[in-house]
Amino acid sequence: MKNKEQVVFDIRQEKFKYLQRDEIKSSNKVDMFALNKRLSENKRMNFYNNTKIITFSLLSLGVFALISLKF
Repeated sequence: MKNKEQVVFDIRQEKFKYLQRDEIKSSNKVDMFALNKRLSENKRMNFYNNTKIITFSLLSLGVFALISLKF
């Protein structure tokens, strides 16, 4: 009868580095001002991108309608 080999996990190995706790980090608090600034920038950029897409779509539709009416 064969004995099962036992797997030993060494937490100090490089591949388990993500499991180790950093003592340098003192807190996991979120900076609300930075978060609000980033969210506002994203919201503004999404608004501009949506406005550009809608404008281009309406312009294309208008050109298509104008060409259709001429013929």
